[in-house]
Amino acid sequence: MLLIFQIKNGIAEPLLGGLHSSFVGLDQAHILTTINVDDTIDVIDKIRVNDTIIVRDSIPVRLNIPLQQNTTVVLTQDVPLRLPTTFTLADGTALHGTVSLSLPNGLQLPVALNLHVPVDEPLPITLPVPIDLQVPVNLKVPIHLKVPVNIPLNQTQLHDPFDKLRLLFDPFVRGLGNLPDSWDQVPGFVQRLFAGQVNLLADTPETRNPWPGFQTGIGTPPPVDNGNNGLPTNVPPTEPTTETTPGDVPATAAPTNNTTDNTTPGTETTPSGGTGTTDGGASTAQTPRPTKSDDFGLVPTKTTP
Repeated sequence: MLLIFQIKNGIAEPLLGGLHSSFVGLDQAHILTTINVDDTIDVIDKIRVNDTIIVRDSIPVRLNIPLQQNTTVVLTQDVPLRLPTTFTLADGTALHGTVSLSLPNGLQLPVALNLHVPVDEPLPITLPVPIDLQVPVNLKVPIHLKVPVNIPLNQTQLHDPFDKLRLLFDPFVRGLGNLPDSWDQVPGFVQRLFAGQVNLLADTPETRNPWPGFQTGIGTPPPVDNGNNGLPTNVPPTEPTTETTPGDVPATAAPTNNTTDNTTPGTETTPSGGTGTTDGGASTAQTPRPTKSDDFGLVPTKTTP
């Protein structure tokens, strides 16, 4: 009976509260990572191309163009002519001589053209070319991606078992949190109990804020030493007390935040916390000697005083 509060404060509450808090943290956890995707995708398809292409180019033209045509030419200046001729008189006498004349400027002369025109010139072209094609595609496309992943576990099927386990431990955490932590708190607790003012399932700090936050993983701040030996901030660090039992066999009590009286052989502890002798010796009261906690939720290693 003397160790009931040490067991409650040092074993039951840290164990059940830690399990409850851990299941809440698991449900609030995210899977944060980056997946490297290195692969090759085979692309086999047909792409329809429906467009108009403007073609601007220059085509070399080398050819002879035959030209056969009757046309009229206009003289741009006077053209003098001096031609030999023969005149025949009425009596049949033939006279040979030279005739000089001038074709005036602007005179129109009918002519017949029969020739070949050589052509050697580049021919510029600008053409709109309509296109409506089915283009087959067969490619191997390399892919190199870094895909960020953020999966909240409370949106997966793991939420159901995590929440069920949290609800399993929740009443135990509430009940332990609403019970007294030491013998000094028992009288007041009993009075409130008989007055109907005790609700063992009322909220406690551990149920209102069961998970203090993440300290590791991507996106979390670096760990900070809060002086709590790495424990969650809602679980205060505790220090055990060591007391000696009859027969000089040391027994270590669970960690507690309350003052505990140690007894020596030949003494007994009264329910009020005082000590008295069983062999007629003088009454003595031992002062608790705190030691470092070896591990959270475990009874520290026994030491010989």
